[in-house]
Amino acid sequence: MSELADLSVAQLLDHYRTRKASPLEAVDSCLARMDRVEPSVNAILTLVTERCRELAVESGSRWMSGNARPLEGVPFGLKDIIETAGVRTTGGSRLYANHVPTETAAVAERLEAAGGLMLAKLQTFELAFGTTTDFGITHNPWDLGTTPGGSSSGSAAAVAARMLPLAIGTDTGGSIRIPASFCAVTGLKPTYGRIPRHGILPLSWTLDHAGPMTRTVEDAALSMAVMAGFDRRDPSSDGPPPGDYPGALAGGVKGVRIGIPTDWFFDLCDPPIEAATRQALATLAEAGAQLVEVALPNAKLAEPIGWMVMYAECASLHEETLDRLEEHGKEFREFLVSAQFVSAADYLKGLRARRVVQQDFELAFEKVDVLLTPGAISVAPRLDDMLSVVGDRGYPWADVISRTTFIFNVTGLPALSIPAGLNRDGLPVGIQLVARPFDEATCLRVGHAFQQLTDHHLAIPELVKNSLSGRIN
Repeated sequence: MSELADLSVAQLLDHYRTRKASPLEAVDSCLARMDRVEPSVNAILTLVTERCRELAVESGSRWMSGNARPLEGVPFGLKDIIETAGVRTTGGSRLYANHVPTETAAVAERLEAAGGLMLAKLQTFELAFGTTTDFGITHNPWDLGTTPGGSSSGSAAAVAARMLPLAIGTDTGGSIRIPASFCAVTGLKPTYGRIPRHGILPLSWTLDHAGPMTRTVEDAALSMAVMAGFDRRDPSSDGPPPGDYPGALAGGVKGVRIGIPTDWFFDLCDPPIEAATRQALATLAEAGAQLVEVALPNAKLAEPIGWMVMYAECASLHEETLDRLEEHGKEFREFLVSAQFVSAADYLKGLRARRVVQQDFELAFEKVDVLLTPGAISVAPRLDDMLSVVGDRGYPWADVISRTTFIFNVTGLPALSIPAGLNRDGLPVGIQLVARPFDEATCLRVGHAFQQLTDHHLAIPELVKNSLSGRIN
């Protein structure tokens, strides 16, 4: 039974299709895995066991009658800033500890309409910001002494620990892609507006994104196929109709022009991560891709722009709860107080400066189809010091870790993080693929090709291996 929890979304669907397993067996397998590893990881805030098992029985009947939907019977989890009617949504904050929404977020509605089975609400840093939560520390399944990253900490850890094949995270400055890099999972931040955010507790309305966190690029494509698209309830929802994301995977990389940034991305990067990124480029070149250097001279502006915009928008969004500051954790409380001092003039300057950074990428994408960068500048920091180690120097992780990610929230471009190996200490390393606006299909195509050429995404944490052998209590 426990082996079903190790299957990807695509593998589970194949098992259902061929009658090798049922959705109820898969749910029970995930629950059994949770029983073994969750006490060590602390990725889950709320389980919805009874309802999920009931829906799993219905999903089994749909498979038997030939009426299965695209994600029929696939268990999934939601970062706990994604609202769910009748199920509490805490936002990782004492302020919302007893908040039970009356409406379900658009992204969760779409997953359930496609047959997905919501099993768990997952840990998040408080209101998707910072490094802390009011509901305990989540541990990285690869090394329990390290962080899984954040703010989508529970989503990454749950997928990495094989407790769930699919989790949904959100990303304002890297909160899907940084945990994906730290935990060796696949994480997609789609184009701004591609996945509706209706029903998601906001942090910064022009930087927030939602996206899938999975074992494989194929699973991310299957998830995007049901989540993407316009929703009139989200004013930022935009773009052309979604493409055939699963169908786009088959293209390979022959003739694809892959851009290598000459600015910013390698200037501060741990050598093993740079080496893994260069090796990924070589692997794709051997498969027929063309490598092209591109200049991004204004990339250095992205982080100060992003922070300015986030501060201002967060201050506005949380204005109504300023009289309840004591109910926030120390980190978020200090952030919110500081945010009150950002002027309208500074905010507007930040919005105007975004265009300068976007123009760099418009020029780059005249020469290339996709960019490839390091996923994060370091591997997962240790929880006892939270330092990002680059070479022989440690940096406070909150100061530097969004260096390779924030820029794509500022520009709104689609960005995909995928595993690229382990360092000498056995900690995951990630790379990042970035494409033109609303061209998630190219990110997925190149990412899938890389996963067909390598086995980095198949690596399993020792924690999971031990749970199968009975060595974890």
